[in-house]
Amino acid sequence: MNVDSETFAINAAQTGSEQAWQQLFERHFEAVYRFCIALAGGRHDLAEELAQQVFVTAARRIHRFDPGRATFRAWLLGIARNRLMAIRASEQRRKRHEESSAKGSSETVTREEPDLRVHEALARLPSHYRIVLEAKYLRGLSMKEIAADSDASIEAIESLLRRARAGFAHVYEQMRTME
Repeated sequence: MNVDSETFAINAAQTGSEQAWQQLFERHFEAVYRFCIALAGGRHDLAEELAQQVFVTAARRIHRFDPGRATFRAWLLGIARNRLMAIRASEQRRKRHEESSAKGSSETVTREEPDLRVHEALARLPSHYRIVLEAKYLRGLSMKEIAADSDASIEAIESLLRRARAGFAHVYEQMRTME
């Protein structure tokens, strides 16, 4: 596709031609994907997500493309850079939220639960039970996050959590009746 045919394809895509959009996609995908791999530091999963977002965004905003400001490929690469910054900002916000939630959850439990039996019961549990209960209820992690941290399947974590809850209930009840 030469410059004139690309200009024609861009104009046609801006008026809604799917065939023209397909031509633009085929011409630029490989270069955009390689750029996304470089931006993502070699992480192919992130690069694939990023490349997909680039073309979805470009398809929605094709009418905004101004050939007087940049080439079509430069415009796509700019979208890639902006999408990566948005993804990273979102990840940072999620991490900060999780950290503050975990800190808040821990403080809430301590503040609202003056009964030290809860902590004592946790301390009496086997470490693998204590770890999963603390991750779920004190740190506020999801099953998926706990599984990823533990290198285990979600089903294995759910099963372990069920056993840990039962173990905690048993220990807690024993402590309560001993008073």
